[in-house]
Amino acid sequence: MAKSSFDRLLTLVKRYQYILWAGGLIFSLCVGASLWIYYHLDNWENQIYWDKLAEFLMEVGQTMLGAVLIGGGLGGVFNFIIEEQKKEEDAVKERLKSMQDSRDQRRAFRRDIRRRLQQVHDDVELARVLIKSHRSGRTYGEEIRAHIMPSNIALQDIKKQLLEVKDAQPVRHIQELHVSLTFMSAYLSVLIAEFSKYYLEIANIQQYQDTLAERRRQVFSRVLEQNVGEQVSPQEQQQAFIDHTHEHFQTEDIPDRMEAVWKAMGQLDYVWDFIGDLRSEAGKASNYQSFFIDHHFHCFRLLRDSENSPNEELCTQHDFTYYLQQLERLTAKKKSDEPITKQDSLTRMVMVRGLGYGF
Repeated sequence: MAKSSFDRLLTLVKRYQYILWAGGLIFSLCVGASLWIYYHLDNWENQIYWDKLAEFLMEVGQTMLGAVLIGGGLGGVFNFIIEEQKKEEDAVKERLKSMQDSRDQRRAFRRDIRRRLQQVHDDVELARVLIKSHRSGRTYGEEIRAHIMPSNIALQDIKKQLLEVKDAQPVRHIQELHVSLTFMSAYLSVLIAEFSKYYLEIANIQQYQDTLAERRRQVFSRVLEQNVGEQVSPQEQQQAFIDHTHEHFQTEDIPDRMEAVWKAMGQLDYVWDFIGDLRSEAGKASNYQSFFIDHHFHCFRLLRDSENSPNEELCTQHDFTYYLQQLERLTAKKKSDEPITKQDSLTRMVMVRGLGYGF
């Protein structure tokens, strides 16, 4: 706030107090000496001389008083006020520049977080499309490793970065943002946990089917080689191929549970939800829609501007308020001397309570 004129005057007096004291002392001595001469040196010899001296001292005092009050006082006050105004203007400009820089930094921070979140969304969607379209255990493994795991790491890094912000918060509702990021991370975490638990079985099925396909190709190639140069009809070639393949595979014992990779993957609840429809015919949203897509858009909403409000409808679903309370509790616990256990993880809570994952 700008200083009042009285405050400026006080500041001026404090700055030049020693000069003012010295001037006041000299002025007092001159005036005091002049008055003393006038009243105490009557009938002295050289009366004219002492009268002249008294007049001189009085003139010196008056001159000093005029210089202080008019020249030094008013001029100094005027110069001081101009100087203080310039300082205040510079200070205001500096504050405005600092505020603008801070706003620019917060905008850049939110823009960077949005860009990283969009990359996470795009990578997860790419993995979803490829797993669904390829129907391959190999693609399932590749996409979990190449896109789902790195995306989950990126979400954890974003959450950590938000917690480490020490200046003005880039988002007013940063707790809600943190919980929505946790929902997204929890969904990817159950996909990764399911992958860790069942991928070896899926990989063995995939390897078995690949080996079986290769052996069939070899049989087909041998049958064709045997018929090269023989004058037989296409029907005879087809029958010969059927006989040879039947003879070759009739002793193969193929377990029922290894009939197809896709059938085996259908037993995995979370990946099946991941590649399934976003909504059922009855309109019920999949977990992928509720825990990942919806919260991705909620994060974007909060990150568009620092004053954006949360989605009230979303914040009433899936115990969102409960997780906000747990976040506050866990934050306070991490700042205390209490030991931290694996149960003190908001992501784990959403996995168990929200997604029903059993560790």
